[in-house]
Amino acid sequence: MFIISPIVRLVLKIATIILYILTAFCCFGGAVSPEIFPLGSMAVIGMPVMLTASAVVTIAWFCFGHWIVGAIGVLMFALCLSPIKMWFPMNSPTEPEPEAPVLTILTWNILHGADLEQPDSKDARTLRKILEVDADVVCLQEIFAFSDRCLSHYSQELVDSLYAKYPYQLGDGTWDLRILSRYPLRHIYFGSLNSFTLSEYFTVKTPTREIAMANVHLPSFALDENEKGIFSVPKTGGAKEKEKLGLRILHKMEYAFPIRAEAAQKVLTGFEGLAMPTIVCGDFNDVPASWTYRLFLKAGFQDAYVATNFFPTYTFYPHLFYFHLDQIFYRGAVRPLSVERVDMHTSDHLGLVAKFQILQGY
Repeated sequence: MFIISPIVRLVLKIATIILYILTAFCCFGGAVSPEIFPLGSMAVIGMPVMLTASAVVTIAWFCFGHWIVGAIGVLMFALCLSPIKMWFPMNSPTEPEPEAPVLTILTWNILHGADLEQPDSKDARTLRKILEVDADVVCLQEIFAFSDRCLSHYSQELVDSLYAKYPYQLGDGTWDLRILSRYPLRHIYFGSLNSFTLSEYFTVKTPTREIAMANVHLPSFALDENEKGIFSVPKTGGAKEKEKLGLRILHKMEYAFPIRAEAAQKVLTGFEGLAMPTIVCGDFNDVPASWTYRLFLKAGFQDAYVATNFFPTYTFYPHLFYFHLDQIFYRGAVRPLSVERVDMHTSDHLGLVAKFQILQGY
C-alpha cells in the first residue's frame, strides 16, 4: 500500500487549496473592469487550464479517500458554475418550428484570404468554403475587399460566383470588414459611433422581418510572431529570452484590455434602445467570461454558442493557444438553433456558422 507522510499530505492539501483559490480567481477575473484591475482580465484567459487541473486534482483526492479536500473542490466548482457555463456550455441544438423562417450566418476572420495550411495553394479554399457553407449572411473580418491587395489566391470566376450568390455587400467604410448577403442590407447610422472603423452596423431585410446586426473586429493584443510563439520560440536564448518575451506580452495585454473594453462598449452603445432583434458577431479577440464578454451579457445579449452546444470550443489555434475568440451574441425575437465550427485551417481563426429561427414580435 502506498503511504504518504503527514507532512507531504499537508503540503499537498495546502497546494490544492491554493489551486482552488487561483481557479476561482480565473473564473471571476473578468468580472472586474480591466481599467481597474487588468490582472483579472489576464487571469480569465487561463480559466480552462485551471478548471481542468482542479477537476483532475479533485477526482484524485476522492480516489484516495480524502473526502473533505475533494468536497472543497466540488464547492469551488459550484460557486464558479456561472462563469464555467460561459466556457463549458451544457445545452444542445434544436430544430426550428414547422415552416418557421431561418437565418444562417457565417462569421470568419479570413486573414486576407491567406492559406496557412497550404501556403502554396492556388485553390482559394477560403472562398470555396464560403460558397459551400451557403449562409444567408456572411460576416468577414480581416479583408479590405475582393482585390489583389487583399486576396492573393482567387480567380475572377470564384469572385463572380460570390457576387452572384451575395448581391448585397457592405464594408467599404470600415478598416477590414466585409458583409455579404443574399438579402438587402441597410447601413445603420449612429452618428459619431460610425467613426469606429472596427464595426459595421447594418440591418438585414429578410422575407419576414428586418434584423439589426453588427460585424465586429475588436482590437487584439498586437503580438508579433515571436510573442505568439513564446512556447515554441526562440529556439536560442533560453529562459532569459522567454522571460523578456513574457514581460513584453504582459505589458501589451495590460494596455490592450481597456482599449478592447472601450471598443465593445461603443458597439453596445449603438444598439441601446433599439427595438429590433439584434445579432452581433465577429472576432472579439477575447474569451468567454471576460469583461468584454460580460458587457454583452449585461446589455441583455445571449451567447448563441452557449445556447446550442454541449462542450467548449475554440476558434483560434496557432502556437498552442486554443482560445474561443470569435463570438455570436443575439437579443430579441430570434432563437438560436445551432452553432457549428468551420474546421478549415486556412486562417489563424476558424469560422462559426449559426442558424437562427426568426420569431414574431419583439
